[in-house]
Amino acid sequence: MGRFGSTFLGYRIYRKKFLATVVVVLLLSVMVFVGMLVFFVNIWMNDLYQQSQSRFWEKEHQLANIQAWTRDYTDRLYENTTLTEDIKALFCAENEYEYTQQRRLNSLSSATQIAYLPADIKKLFLDSRSKITGVTMRSDEGIKALYLEKGDIRIAFHLESLEDVKQIPGFGDLLVESCSIRDPEHISLTVGTMDFWISSSDIYESDYSGLAEWGIWSQENGILAGSDEVCRHAAYIREAAVQETGTGWLVQSGQPAVFYARFDSGLNIYSYIMVKEVSDVIADNKYIVTALLAAFILIGAGVIVNSYLSIRTDAAFLSNIMASLTDMEEGHFDRIKARELPVLHRENEYGMIAVALKDVGMKLKGYIETEYILKLKQQETQMRALQHQINPHFLYNTLETLRSKALVHADRDLADAIAMLGSLHRARMHRTDSITLREEFELLGMYLNIMVLRFEGRFVYQMELDPEIEEMSTVNFWLQPLAENFFTHGFDLNSEYNLLLVSGHAESGGARVEVTDNGSGAKPELLDAIRRNMYEGNDDPEADIGLRNVYMRLKFFYRDGFKMEVGNNQEGGFHISIFIPGKVEKDVHSGDCG
Repeated sequence: MGRFGSTFLGYRIYRKKFLATVVVVLLLSVMVFVGMLVFFVNIWMNDLYQQSQSRFWEKEHQLANIQAWTRDYTDRLYENTTLTEDIKALFCAENEYEYTQQRRLNSLSSATQIAYLPADIKKLFLDSRSKITGVTMRSDEGIKALYLEKGDIRIAFHLESLEDVKQIPGFGDLLVESCSIRDPEHISLTVGTMDFWISSSDIYESDYSGLAEWGIWSQENGILAGSDEVCRHAAYIREAAVQETGTGWLVQSGQPAVFYARFDSGLNIYSYIMVKEVSDVIADNKYIVTALLAAFILIGAGVIVNSYLSIRTDAAFLSNIMASLTDMEEGHFDRIKARELPVLHRENEYGMIAVALKDVGMKLKGYIETEYILKLKQQETQMRALQHQINPHFLYNTLETLRSKALVHADRDLADAIAMLGSLHRARMHRTDSITLREEFELLGMYLNIMVLRFEGRFVYQMELDPEIEEMSTVNFWLQPLAENFFTHGFDLNSEYNLLLVSGHAESGGARVEVTDNGSGAKPELLDAIRRNMYEGNDDPEADIGLRNVYMRLKFFYRDGFKMEVGNNQEGGFHISIFIPGKVEKDVHSGDCG
């Protein structure tokens, strides 16, 4: 058995499993986190769009109110005759001097005090509801502008274009309404156009300063106004202004993605455009992003730690198994018995495997001991039976020579005895350690036939074996030592009738083999010593190979359920009763050991 790791990283299967788990968890966590981040960014952008749209329509409503206010104002101008005359005077004047002269003429021709248009417009400027910051008057005589400067009304003459008007500080940049002014004397004629201007920052900036970057876009004039960082995002605003859709994403090479929303005003020729970099959106919601990232880190770490603990536990179990296998390989079975199972695996399938392996180790130890002792006993028996380790071929050749001479001298009985002796010896030497009861009885029969010839007229025997137990497996060469015990201790040379009965009968759970003789039996004081030596005697090779040898070999072969009892018959003689279980240990194959 090869070396095994001290930690789970020492095993390729667990190392790959753990690394694969870490990679998969990291990839899934990153993918899911990015997906969730995209999901939330879309939600945040949608919220931003909804807020921008809501405020845009709010400002559109405010602009509509301002337009309505300016139309009402121009309508009221016609209710005051002197005021309309002053409006006409201002439209027709090319400079302030002409305007002053025309006002003087109007005053001389009027019975009442004439009105002053700049003063009336000043009240419009000071009315917070109107939001008007400048008024232009366009006619054939040029463009004039009315505006406030340090609280006083100012009139600018000689303006060439509206761009010049926009250069006036505080004048306003967003044309909110234009009204044609009729000639008070000839109502069908117009004297010019009055334009009302507002500052886009007054409408948008205060409410949009922290929401997103924005700009007021005009197709003719470009960016009219915007937030503080509008210049930095001018390229995005220009790009958003020409997009077909009113909302979407703008991506430029090497730049972060930008979300835009464009709202085209229905009151004036301009568009309100909002832009927001995705990085700014994430920064605005950094606490949510941080919490989301922390959640994924904790979940991923939890999965990895759980996988680590599980794999480490499995590796500990595998180390236990491999250590047990190594102990088996080295023959240290006591270590297997003393090894404790991991607590987490005592009640699951791993625990079942470990327990089974431990049981196998204990059984293997018993089997090895059994086979080892059986082999030793078998070799001891063969050596003691042969006495001086006679060469088998020499013995066979010698017996065949003696048989041939007996046949030459017409001594048939002697020839048969020699032939049976050779057959018996050959059978004992070439049989495996495990044979059937039928074969063991046949070998005993050969031996007893030889003894009949030896003690002709003074010995008889009888054997009986039930057919149903003939194929039961048993140890080779154990009935003959029991018979030899009779000839050694129970045979009476002076008696003409020495009897030996050997029987094998089926019994519940196994078979009963009995060996009975009519000899002198054992004296009562020796019977206990015989039993004690048989059950508890030592394994000294010089000791007698009789009852003790047979008991030990059968005990190790059959293990549990085997019983062997000895005693005297009531009628006289010695009696041996052996019960062998019907089912032997299946994995015991002593012939495979050596």
